[in-house]
Amino acid sequence: MTGLLFLYILHTGKRLRKQMLLSDCVQIRPETDPNICIIWLHGLGANGHDFEPIVPHLEINKGICPWFIFPNAPRIKVTINNSMMMPAWYDIFEMDINRKTDIKGINQSIDSIGELIEQIKEKIMTENIILAGFSQGGVIAYGAGVSYGNKLAGIIGLSTYFPKNLELVHHPANRKTEVFICHGLYDEIVPVALGKEAKHYFEENGHKVQYNEYEMEHQVILPQCKQIGDWINSLFSSYETT
Repeated sequence: MTGLLFLYILHTGKRLRKQMLLSDCVQIRPETDPNICIIWLHGLGANGHDFEPIVPHLEINKGICPWFIFPNAPRIKVTINNSMMMPAWYDIFEMDINRKTDIKGINQSIDSIGELIEQIKEKIMTENIILAGFSQGGVIAYGAGVSYGNKLAGIIGLSTYFPKNLELVHHPANRKTEVFICHGLYDEIVPVALGKEAKHYFEENGHKVQYNEYEMEHQVILPQCKQIGDWINSLFSSYETT
């Protein structure tokens, strides 16, 4: 370790974090120039390819040309899985996911998504960017969405929650950004009560929220994809063509 590197770590008290690069993400581009962007974050142990298959099932309307970006979470030790290395946006300490939360890891991932948006906004204006996330990825989508410094189009949370001890400054630019929430009634990983808590959290903070429950477990199903697509179409109806 060089002296400068040692001094940097000593000064910050943090491990050096690799910047998230757009070039490292899984991407699906439209045939023509994109006019919107959807950043979709996977769950624990998955990767950027996990949600590629759902894209056709969203049934995005003509004229709306989405650029899908699926980031890959870093590989870290996850305590609840015997400290095995796996893709994760933050550590999970125990089965009760909302009791003790890896706030440092969550904030680092939120920062990474902010960096990614900075790269994307060179091609797509931020008010045409949606953040979506499943489970762990949804926590990061929520956090990055409300704290980002420029207006975003919307936030999608799938089978996810808002950690009770996560304190974020809601940036004025996204204080009223719309939120779309989906949750399974039989979810044993993230109980449906936590999905409802997230709904109430956003409503209390002034967001317009569409909350949906499904006869499912911790997963994504086709009827859900159609509703997500309908919501995306409603946000960008001005781009639709007949």
